[in-house]
Amino acid sequence: MANKADVTTYTVKQAMAAKVGDHIEIAVEAEDGTTFKLKGTADQLDALVGDLEVILDGDDADATE
Repeated sequence: MANKADVTTYTVKQAMAAKVGDHIEIAVEAEDGTTFKLKGTADQLDALVGDLEVILDGDDADATE
């Protein structure tokens, strides 16, 4: 992963995903109007989804305590 000094943070306005050939693309529009695509294999994005589920499940647990 890039050095934190090299990373730009965007707040997502909307995002869409589509399967394109042998990979998956996530198109993102940021609140400032910046648009970009993430392209990855099903395995890469499955790992990302797993990470997000852990984070979201953790948030749910925190909310009930």
